Amino acid sequence: MEELRSTEVLDKEIETDARKKAERILAKADSDGKALVADVARRVETLKEEKTAEYQKKTESYQADRDAVVPLEKERFLVSFIESAIVKAIDSYLDALGEEKRIALAVRRWNAYKAVVASQKVNAFVFGFDASSAEAALKKEGVPLASCSSVAYEKSGDEEIDGLTFKEGIILETEDKMIRCRLTLSQIVGELETEHRAELAKALFGGRFDS
Repeated sequence: MEELRSTEVLDKEIETDARKKAERILAKADSDGKALVADVARRVETLKEEKTAEYQKKTESYQADRDAVVPLEKERFLVSFIESAIVKAIDSYLDALGEEKRIALAVRRWNAYKAVVASQKVNAFVFGFDASSAEAALKKEGVPLASCSSVAYEKSGDEEIDGLTFKEGIILETEDKMIRCRLTLSQIVGELETEHRAELAKALFGGRFDS
């Protein structure tokens, strides 16, 4: 009987000791867990601060780039708008002239080339205009023609201008094919844009877009 009681006491001691060890393990685990959570929280906060600073820097850089680009984009848009308006106004003027006067306008460009061509004869390639009317105007201007024929615009070699609806002109080529002269409306409009843009813009907009 005494031995049985001794066994029961031993069992209780073992149970009590085991419970205390378990409590210590759980307490330590709880403490370690809290420390881990706190450490993770600190790391997350540090990472958040670093990323916030990084994103702020990127945002400021983007803002600076955008602020630099916007005035350039605005300037490009304004230039494009003015050029488009100038071409539209010239196109309307050419339409009002009628074909006969447009031919005369193109043929007058011969004066810029005749000293270079000298006494050589030229072949005339007409596009957009009536070929016989263009030939008559060239002869009246004193152009030394060897021949005059029509040519498709796509084969003329003329340079297109956005917004100009009149794809008309005459290409003069010396018989040895060494000299080509453009008597075209696009050439005339292009020179007007280059040499008199400011005057044309002022006439159209009354100086509203002056810097």
